[in-house]
Amino acid sequence: MSARCPSICNGRSGLVPVLLLLLGVWGCAQPGRPPVAERSPVFDSASRHYAVRAGDTLYSIAWRFGLDYRALARANDIGPPYTIYVGQRILVAEAAPPARRVEAPATRPAPSQARAAAWRAPTRAPVQRRYGDGNRGIDYALGADHGVQAAADGEVVYAGSGLGGYRHLVIVKHDPEYLSAYSVNRPLTVREGQRVKAGADLADNVSGGRRAGTLHFEIRRDGDPVNPRSLIGPD
Repeated sequence: MSARCPSICNGRSGLVPVLLLLLGVWGCAQPGRPPVAERSPVFDSASRHYAVRAGDTLYSIAWRFGLDYRALARANDIGPPYTIYVGQRILVAEAAPPARRVEAPATRPAPSQARAAAWRAPTRAPVQRRYGDGNRGIDYALGADHGVQAAADGEVVYAGSGLGGYRHLVIVKHDPEYLSAYSVNRPLTVREGQRVKAGADLADNVSGGRRAGTLHFEIRRDGDPVNPRSLIGPD
């Protein structure tokens, strides 16, 4: 009797979507880019296209694939306010970075000098794992009395299903360059399109799930992870 290959081998409809992504677990990745292995039926690896699902935003897709949202929009001829539709095929191949004006060094201070005063830590919880050594952000050990707050003023551009083992994810756009993300297993208290101030609550203190006690926090500049400490300050 010959062996039959199960549906997970032949890509039929029985295939369970599997997304191995950066938030929480980092494999061997190239510096500056999160490791992404998208094996879901909505992603065609041959053509590098992703099929938009309910709840997706251009920002969340860009975050998932480690791309700058402006480069992703430009590659797909999508203009502000970056509206996308369920079933739409989004090219997620590596795109050129956004064009930047050439400025003298004196007119563009380092992030730690120019922006640190406007940012704050996303929680008072103790640090569980620092940036570096494969971690593209900071992990905090949340207790029952620890909230999750916006690290700076901005607009919520994604509030939905989490990635990499977390149930919930919030992405906040602070300006054209900077986005921050908060991955938790706590119910969210914000919605997409909402403006938030630094210190505004993003998630409820009520927790549940196997990783309920962890907040994974990232900041990205033009799609690339940066050390949050350069903006929020030291421990």
